[in-house]
Amino acid sequence: MYYNFSLLFTYFLLYAIIGWTCEVAYCSIPEKKFVNRGFLNGPYCPIYGVGAIIIVIFLGPYVHNPVEVFLIGLITTSVLEYITSWGMEKTFHAKWWDYSKAKFNINGRVCLKNSILFGVMSLVLMYFLHPFLQGLIADISQFFLVILATIAAVLFTADVVESTRETLDFNKKLGTVYEATTELKNILKEKGINTAHDLKVKVKDLKSETLSGANEKLSDAKDSAHNVLANLTSRILENKKFNRYTHRRILNAFPHMTHRKHPDSLEVYKVLLEKYKKQTP
Repeated sequence: MYYNFSLLFTYFLLYAIIGWTCEVAYCSIPEKKFVNRGFLNGPYCPIYGVGAIIIVIFLGPYVHNPVEVFLIGLITTSVLEYITSWGMEKTFHAKWWDYSKAKFNINGRVCLKNSILFGVMSLVLMYFLHPFLQGLIADISQFFLVILATIAAVLFTADVVESTRETLDFNKKLGTVYEATTELKNILKEKGINTAHDLKVKVKDLKSETLSGANEKLSDAKDSAHNVLANLTSRILENKKFNRYTHRRILNAFPHMTHRKHPDSLEVYKVLLEKYKKQTP
């Protein structure tokens, strides 16, 4: 029984690695730079591993009919992607990918283009990839396979735990950004400055005061804003360099991520991380 579990996990990990490789190639080539796709730090996307295992198990009886394999694979993987998107959003309060701009999408979680691609991948999996991997794994002794699977499972579990901690820390950091930006807005609002237009109107309305007095008030507002901005940056970037790296990795992996609780804070944090990265030798 333990061997069967090891075999199943081996297939899961192999397909997760293959899926990650395809994702990286699909996203890195247009960007002309390496993009480490996926929620985890390691070179694997679990959703592909789970999807491949489901397809292999449930599409076996339909392998004689490529049309059924395509259609069932398309539907099955699309449901899996939708559930995964919904679950991650509920857990981490963020929408990790968004197909809202794609045609024929469902709540931005799945779209027809990707679903068709998953259907084609189901055909490749059932008729080419899985038979090939079965032949390779069959040549590995049961003892050696169990050892390899056990080591890989330990490392994979550690990665899941660490990546979850990093994501929770990322959410906490967005809370810090929200608190700091709210403080800045409040300071400016106390001076009657809500927008750039308000700033101009405020200066024009100072009819009974000298120009120097108006400039002094304006300077005070800027100084207050400058001090809070400096404090904001310090508070936001006070975490360790490693945490800043992991947060950038998350944002690079999911560039279209949106946050349900702090959407504006997410955009501010992106800018600050990018600016800090450029200023750091």
